[in-house]
Amino acid sequence: MPLRFTRAWEDDRLDAELLRVAPGERVLVVAAAGDAALALAADGADVIAVDRDPDQLRLVRLKLEAARTLRPATLHRWFEAGLDPAAPAVYRECVRASLPDEDAAWWDARIGLLARGLHRSAGVGRPFHLLGRAVRALRPGLAREIERTPDAAAQADWWRRRVRPLIFGRPVQVLAARTRVLAPLAPNEAELRRMREGGWSLGLADRVDGVVASVLVRHHPWWRPAFSGRPADPGDGAAWLDEERLARLATSPRVTLVEGDLETVLRGISPGTLAAVSVSNVPDWLSGPGAAGLAHAVWLALVPGGRVLVRRVVDPGDDPFLAAGLVRDPVSDGLAARDRTALYERVDLYRQ
Repeated sequence: MPLRFTRAWEDDRLDAELLRVAPGERVLVVAAAGDAALALAADGADVIAVDRDPDQLRLVRLKLEAARTLRPATLHRWFEAGLDPAAPAVYRECVRASLPDEDAAWWDARIGLLARGLHRSAGVGRPFHLLGRAVRALRPGLAREIERTPDAAAQADWWRRRVRPLIFGRPVQVLAARTRVLAPLAPNEAELRRMREGGWSLGLADRVDGVVASVLVRHHPWWRPAFSGRPADPGDGAAWLDEERLARLATSPRVTLVEGDLETVLRGISPGTLAAVSVSNVPDWLSGPGAAGLAHAVWLALVPGGRVLVRRVVDPGDDPFLAAGLVRDPVSDGLAARDRTALYERVDLYRQ
């Protein structure tokens, strides 16, 4: 099964801020590319990272083992830039022996992804890379503007005049609503259907406007690579790659990788033992009963006062987490605007 996620497509720094784990707290997250799991582990949590896709868990394990032995600059090339011609040799010399045999065999056949460009060659990152190349070709001054713009106000003005009409114009909106042009960005058919029927691309344009008006794209780990062609600088990218977090992660990584269905794993955990849970946008993929079952499983697993972070690509209207007995934190009202990806219509923090 090919990797679907080579990096987080949620703002993992926002996760770390909102979940505020304390050393020794037990936390459960969706594994995906592992960035949130590793950041929370570096902050001291005992993290359970769950995914139905064993290949995503292999990526997380590679990151964990690489963090033990490789220098920060090398880790940045591997997992933030996603491009290091020396990666296959370094992998064989420094990392391979620490992987389980099955994972080592899997990476033996695929470590070339890191030499060719991990994010541009696999998963959701590939369509974003192709979109960026197309936009840079149509707006040759885009990369220069991103790297030189003096402030967010000037950046927003240029974006609204020169780029937004190109990416979010009427023809693109029609394609998004009536064709499968969004399919490469959606993990499954349920989420694709929500994106198309819910007018996701219309709201995305406004959310991007908000981010562009407040965050310089040259400090943005998702958009700088696409629209400028340069990776995020150290300190701007995945939170676990910050040097102080790496130092802690290299000495005491506490991450347990579990292959399985998220609700099933939650129901197998002793009730009242998790301090925090992040379900990412898994509710987007579920039917009404499925979302209700997941919410109830989260409620059972949390300690009193425990925190839950939920993202939704399209606001479904109903809220199974409230129905399960959780309390929505008022801070949630501003979280969709603070998530720098701009991908989500709703980002909610709940408490037990």
